[in-house]
Amino acid sequence: MYLQIFKNRGKEYVRIVESFRDPVTKKPKIRVIQNFGNKEKLLAENPNALEELQKKVERMNAEKARQNGYALTQRLKDFLDTEAAIPTREGAPVQNYGYEIYQMIWDELKLDSFFQYRQRKDTKFQFQTKIPIALMTFSRLLFPESKLSTFEGKGRFAREFPCELEQMYRSLSFLAGQKNHLEEHLNKQISKKLNRNLAVAFYDVTTYYFESVLADDLKKFGYSKDNKVNQVQVVMGLLIDDQGIPVGYDLFPGNTNDFRTLEPVLLRMKEQYGIKKIVLVADRGLNSKGNLLFLKSLGFEYIMSFKIRSGSKKVKEMVLDESGYTYISPEFKWKKCEFQSFVRTKEKTHVLDDHLLITWSSKRAQKDRKDRERIIEKSKKLVESKSQLKAELKKGGKKYVQLTFLEDDHISFNEKQAEIDEQFDGYYAIQYSDPALSPEKVLEAYHGLWKIEESFRVLKSNFEARPIFVWTEESIKGHFVICYLALVIQRLLEYLLHTKGIDYSTEKIQDAIRSATITKVHLDGKEIFIKNKSDDVFSDILKAFGLEDIPAYGVKDKRTKTYLHTKK
Repeated sequence: MYLQIFKNRGKEYVRIVESFRDPVTKKPKIRVIQNFGNKEKLLAENPNALEELQKKVERMNAEKARQNGYALTQRLKDFLDTEAAIPTREGAPVQNYGYEIYQMIWDELKLDSFFQYRQRKDTKFQFQTKIPIALMTFSRLLFPESKLSTFEGKGRFAREFPCELEQMYRSLSFLAGQKNHLEEHLNKQISKKLNRNLAVAFYDVTTYYFESVLADDLKKFGYSKDNKVNQVQVVMGLLIDDQGIPVGYDLFPGNTNDFRTLEPVLLRMKEQYGIKKIVLVADRGLNSKGNLLFLKSLGFEYIMSFKIRSGSKKVKEMVLDESGYTYISPEFKWKKCEFQSFVRTKEKTHVLDDHLLITWSSKRAQKDRKDRERIIEKSKKLVESKSQLKAELKKGGKKYVQLTFLEDDHISFNEKQAEIDEQFDGYYAIQYSDPALSPEKVLEAYHGLWKIEESFRVLKSNFEARPIFVWTEESIKGHFVICYLALVIQRLLEYLLHTKGIDYSTEKIQDAIRSATITKVHLDGKEIFIKNKSDDVFSDILKAFGLEDIPAYGVKDKRTKTYLHTKK
């Protein structure tokens, strides 16, 4: 029921009405509960008449809800008394309504409109791709499984996903061709909502394996970051912003070196988004002179880890020279040094005038010492066994093994190399190009690399992006679009919660949303839900977004087709 002011012959009238659906035509209608006459006369008699009538409507709605609740309670009681004694093989389904939190982010990003537009423009599909794509995305966020299991488990959600398995696979192929368009759409929507700043961005590379040994143009054998040496894989380069929200990614054949991923990713980003200046933060695996020169040619700056132990004699002397260090405490010191390097290309030799920020910490020294002692122990064992050495040639234990071919393949322990390495325990260097950056800013930016490392962990562990169980190139690419979209939604949710003072891990948020379930029963031809106990974290999430949890039992709102509503 609600208070309605309507016009009749140029005059306004006031009444209380109620919406209902005509049982014959099935069309929505209203019925008049009470008339109050002319609005002007009503206010002349009582200036507060409208406010009082509004309160009256609220009391009437509350009373009706109470009566309906009592009636529903009685009907549920009767249902349980009669149905409990009837043997059955089927139980009442338990369904998740917590996914509506992710649906809220989906709607904010206007993804339904995007997929509808791209489908009309680029395909002749007769089914709505947004339905299987939403199913695959929400399932990747909450119940990551194979595409077949995802289809078979769609009843886990308190929502209908009217699609077929074949349509899911066809949607993967559709997504493969929409990857760049989707990235662009997501970044546009995120920039509108967050006033996104790409002054600092983080880039890294990882691998995803298949339970297969069949190689092709995309799936290839290569260096696996999951230690899966006997399986084919693909390589992913991922770029995120300073809040940990993804900006874009690219897939590469599984044998692609990390160095070779940076240029195509950033070139595409610059052309696609018109990025003029950015400070790229990356680990030492991407620090090659060619990459640094390329970044400079784009007008970008960089902050990258630098390998001291493989550096020049001059760099090592600079590290060990005690002059210039600033001691923050007995456990930590740093110094800033000018650092010049040369890059030869076909045309000429280029000079890179950079800076090295060299740091030392007692905590890192302890770690380096333990790591080295472990390798020394392994090296000494290898020295004692040639057969074991051959098996370990590709692993770290050979570092201090010295093989002399001129002396009948004599194997010995390289004591000198171990002593050289010991000098650099605790030292770490960061190479950066922008002289305007202070050491504090450089360290702060570099320490932000954990965000992208954690993004890879979430993709691999929480979303189970690998092993991959689709085999065609289009399906593989579509699978990663789903994983990427899930990561954007998850990270955006975490960012929005952070702005409201709530910082929970990805795992806790997922567990909380999974815990929000209902049990459905059919009563007098109606579908009634009974709320199951949910995680306390879920209540915090609802509170942060001003949402009201569902009652202990009730009926789904047919108007909004949702369970969660904004608090009144």
